Amino acid sequence: MTRYTISATGQPGAKSRIRTALKLMGFDGVRIDETEVNATVAKPKPDNLPTSPLAKEVAKLFHREPEKPWSDAEILAFRAAGRSGMDLAGMAEVASFYERERKKTDHYCRTSILTFLRHFGGELDKARADKPKVGKALEWTPANVVPMTDPEEAERIAEATREQARKFRESHGR
Repeated sequence: MTRYTISATGQPGAKSRIRTALKLMGFDGVRIDETEVNATVAKPKPDNLPTSPLAKEVAKLFHREPEKPWSDAEILAFRAAGRSGMDLAGMAEVASFYERERKKTDHYCRTSILTFLRHFGGELDKARADKPKVGKALEWTPANVVPMTDPEEAERIAEATREQARKFRESHGR
């Protein structure tokens, strides 16, 4: 005896219609199993929790609990930011910038992870432009500062500068 498996999904009553059609064709002992076999097993949806160290740093920056799932849009924005160069070093720069900025009363720091991720390049630029000076950069003073107390000496320097500028313009055809 040959066995065939017939599965009918999608329409209510499809199995009974198939059974009736087979009986009309002359197949008497038609038996269709009533157990539902799902041919396409649904892929389990991810829990959307941050798993990479970079994602955990972003969540920490916005004071979000590690157990709170991210939205699908946030995950897509995170992946796009990663493709455009977001890394742990850049994230550390932005985190230290946000730490300094949040101490100010009139700061502007993004409050949404989604907006932050979509504009990470701009946030990194702001962080790099606002780096505090450290080391010798704070101590630098010109070595040969001479106060101009003699007006005749100031006029002589100004005349020499004008003459150099005139020669430069002439040598470049202006």
